[in-house]
Amino acid sequence: MSNKKSISVYIMNKKYFFALLISLLQFSVKAQYRPDTLLRPTMLSESIVYEDDDTNKLGVFSRYFFDAVTETGNVLHGKRTGDWYFFDVKGSLMFRGHYKDGLKTGMWEYYNNEGVKRCEIFYKAGYADSTWTGYSLYKLPIYKAKYKYGGIIDTLFTYHESGINYLTMVYRNGSPYSVVSQFDVYGHPLESGNFKFGTGVLQKYYPYGQLFSTEDYSGGSLNGEAKYLNIDGIKKAYGIILDNEKKETWTYLNYDGTEVPFATYGKPNAPFDLNMSYDSTNKSIYTPAQYPGGNKLIKDFLLMNLIYPESARKIKIEGTVWLNFEVDEIGHIRDVKIYTRIGEGCDEEAEFLIKNMPNWRPAMQMGIPVKSRVYLPVEFKLE
Repeated sequence: MSNKKSISVYIMNKKYFFALLISLLQFSVKAQYRPDTLLRPTMLSESIVYEDDDTNKLGVFSRYFFDAVTETGNVLHGKRTGDWYFFDVKGSLMFRGHYKDGLKTGMWEYYNNEGVKRCEIFYKAGYADSTWTGYSLYKLPIYKAKYKYGGIIDTLFTYHESGINYLTMVYRNGSPYSVVSQFDVYGHPLESGNFKFGTGVLQKYYPYGQLFSTEDYSGGSLNGEAKYLNIDGIKKAYGIILDNEKKETWTYLNYDGTEVPFATYGKPNAPFDLNMSYDSTNKSIYTPAQYPGGNKLIKDFLLMNLIYPESARKIKIEGTVWLNFEVDEIGHIRDVKIYTRIGEGCDEEAEFLIKNMPNWRPAMQMGIPVKSRVYLPVEFKLE
């Protein structure tokens, strides 16, 4: 008898500093059945080969997904050094850069799934430093900014993918100070509110001119009410922010007005707090963490590797396992948490697969790779 399981995957990426993307994937795959005694092959592995087998000398580190190299570079005295390269499961370069004493130094380059360079970033002792440039799919600049010690100084210039100016904002001491201009994709000016000298109400927009957010600022920090809208003008999040941190209860809504499950700040056992300060549809501002190759390869990964536990299959256990995990700045998966369990081995199976995924493409905030959290429910269903 064959068994089928459907796996519905809803991914919510939470940016630690400024941005949010919620994406929804739904697909069904045919369950694999294997006896519990069958040895599963190693999916993720790492190795270090030292010169003359001397751990005090230079070593070559390699990280594998099955037999494919997904990451390689040198280590010295336990720290990353020299040039490092990060690949997707098909061998395409995702990003590369240089380390010194374990810290990012010099220029790093990041590429999308099509192999197009999206940004070049300069580091000094692990911090963003000097001028950064991000590129559109048309190889036009989509942002320019000067960074010092990891923060923006002077003026941030962002552009639509077509090259038309999007938002130009002056920064002081790493914080927003004043808006020079905002334009939609047609070049029409947009009203930015009364934000000035780091204080007042700041309005931001979707690329085609629909209002995206209104935020209260004082002293260069978010202080007061903030609300974020869907492109049709319906609220999708609102609450209070004090000194750039959410306070009290924040509410997040689906298009039908119902609350997003497990996503509201202040709710018991909430796995994370979504943050929606920038419009993720404009890639000059934020690009979410992504499984290499996109949604199709997530489906392929589950299709090839997820096994319906025998004990759950026998007693017809069905349900959804809700997981939340971090994707760090170099795409490693860390801190996997389970928030809803269904038992009989399904929880452990879902957690095992998440921990054994290959490197992801990290989330990018204005060209900077940043930590983000991914919320992934996996539904087990026998038919």
